[in-house]
Amino acid sequence: MSVPLSWLQAQIALAGASGLSIGFTLGLVGGGAGTLAVPLLLYVVKIGDPHLAIGTTAVAIALTAFVNLVTYARAGLVHWRTGALFATAGVVGAFAGSTWSLRVDGSAMLLLLAGIVAVVGALMFSRAQGGSASEPGPLPRGRGLATAGAGVAVGSVSGFFGVSGGFLSVPALHLIARIPMLEAVASSLVSVVAFGTTTGLNYAMAGKVSVPLALSLVGGGLVGGRAGMRMAKTLARRGALLRRLFALVLIAIAAYIAYRSSAPR
Repeated sequence: MSVPLSWLQAQIALAGASGLSIGFTLGLVGGGAGTLAVPLLLYVVKIGDPHLAIGTTAVAIALTAFVNLVTYARAGLVHWRTGALFATAGVVGAFAGSTWSLRVDGSAMLLLLAGIVAVVGALMFSRAQGGSASEPGPLPRGRGLATAGAGVAVGSVSGFFGVSGGFLSVPALHLIARIPMLEAVASSLVSVVAFGTTTGLNYAMAGKVSVPLALSLVGGGLVGGRAGMRMAKTLARRGALLRRLFALVLIAIAAYIAYRSSAPR
């Protein structure tokens, strides 16, 4: 005799399947996972509450990013000084952004997110590959201040939308801190962990986190993350291909969010 799945069990299964694509994206390009996770929870898992989707996403991505960060660190690809500076400055912004977002209409937030993601994707697609692969000593003062300022800005966006912030952290570390693309992907995970933890705790205190769904996302994300990291290392040998793929992922996500959030319900 078969026992039908409850709706919660079905949601957990769908969240695990969604986690595969989220983890793959996070491992491949270090960002875009949050902007992918929120619409997946809303439109595939069918949570229904944008704020619950945001809080659950933040917790899941923080945990998944931590595992991916450890893997990249073992490969010697993380720029710890730059990543820590960026993340520390951004935590303040993440707390402020997540506090503010709880007071804003969820549908309006999604449309604004789509616009930001599309702009960043277009900028990344048009910029040339650059940067130095070394990390000897501290950043020059001017670049260090610019990196910290970028961290505050990215942390605010990350906290407000409950996303990983990697879709902005990677371009900021690549273009402002002058870190090559693969190392920017790896180093961005320091801030993804910090921002996700800050946002997740803030939303959890407001009762806007589903622990079962978050753990299911993480389970799928860990499997997908390993595949994504392997592909990132392969693509990084082909010049600007990884950067362009990152940009295309962002543009596609922006189009999907805009379409679903503006469609009649």
